[in-house]
Amino acid sequence: MTPQPVGTRLVYAALGSACLVLLTAVLLLSAGADLRAQRPPAPSEPMLLSVALPDRPTAGARLFAQKQCIRCHSLVGDDSGVGPDLGRIVFEGTVIDLAGNFWNHSPVMRERMQDLKIQPASMTAREMANLVAFLTAYRYYLTSVGAPGDALEGRRVFVEKRCAECHDPGADYTKLGPGLARYRGRASALFLAQAMWNHGPEMASVMAGTGVPFPTFEGSEMGDLVAYLQAGAGGPGEEPVYFEPGSPSRGHQLFLDKGCQTCHAIGGRGGSGGPDLAQARGELVRSVSEIAGLMWNHSQAMTAELSRRGLDRVTFSGQEMVDIIAYLYFVNYANVRGTPSEGAITFGEKCGSCHSTGGGDRVGPDLATAEGLDEPIAIITAMWNHASDMEQELQRRGLPWPRFEPGEAANVVAFLLSQRAPTEP
Repeated sequence: MTPQPVGTRLVYAALGSACLVLLTAVLLLSAGADLRAQRPPAPSEPMLLSVALPDRPTAGARLFAQKQCIRCHSLVGDDSGVGPDLGRIVFEGTVIDLAGNFWNHSPVMRERMQDLKIQPASMTAREMANLVAFLTAYRYYLTSVGAPGDALEGRRVFVEKRCAECHDPGADYTKLGPGLARYRGRASALFLAQAMWNHGPEMASVMAGTGVPFPTFEGSEMGDLVAYLQAGAGGPGEEPVYFEPGSPSRGHQLFLDKGCQTCHAIGGRGGSGGPDLAQARGELVRSVSEIAGLMWNHSQAMTAELSRRGLDRVTFSGQEMVDIIAYLYFVNYANVRGTPSEGAITFGEKCGSCHSTGGGDRVGPDLATAEGLDEPIAIITAMWNHASDMEQELQRRGLPWPRFEPGEAANVVAFLLSQRAPTEP
């Protein structure tokens, strides 16, 4: 297998540690509610667990290297690692689900760390936020970097979609549309996707006049087409045109500024007419070019709906499409929901032997009043920092390590937050 740059190895390796951190942290939370002495009954309706969108998802890469995650996990196809190759794992579920999964494996991970004489590092909430964001970003960068398109298939797509009737792949302005030679060997998938999107209405008008059907893309077709357009070398002296990884937080602001919320809701909040993007999680966890293909496929319907509402069609410039797609990929990052009443049951079964929420004699602190546990990342951080002590206490009592099923960790976090006194503005 072709070796990957050291920077890529560090970035990916760091993710392994984030996973560990994440999961261990979420359980520290769950370590404690006393249901017999708790505060008002836990709400039975799901509540939103707000997690701030990251500005730079790669900020945790340095931490991953510093925390020595690379010593146990590989992300470059190397099977020599102590832990699993995280480059071959697709993480499912929400950020909190991911933390719960790693928490489940925490005892095994810590045992291996002891064998390697690796001291588990404590985390600040900020560090944890960076690690969690980077772990979530892992799928984004893996799919955009680790799943390249097939240029030969892309040539087939170029012909079958009848792109060749308007564009010459090797010359400029010999047909109705511009030649594509300028893009060869120098344009990223996002640059090409942005150019296609911005010229969509003109392309549709020309195709309608020539009887060429508006093309749509399935599966990897957009990625293959982009690979075909990227193949080859650019002209003399031409510099590659690439984009930095997108910023989900900037993408969210663009989503609002461009008026996307007029037609699209996020988790039930926003407009109507288009799909709720928080309900399309599976569709948005895919490669950058595939997400761009989905947007392209719906571009005519979106243009018609905007026209019907008297709104201008949205276009993108600079880094804007990069940030928008990063936001779409992270769309559920800050929209995790948990049900406090269900979390109360799980908490009582798996955490109540050591912790209370509202009074009670326990070996661990009362999690309804302990300082600094007023948001999900803080709870996750506390869990990670105290996981070793928790493991020792459980072993002393002969109790099993609590494990979370999908959704349980988020419910426990929701329950703990519901028991906290409201924070004064």
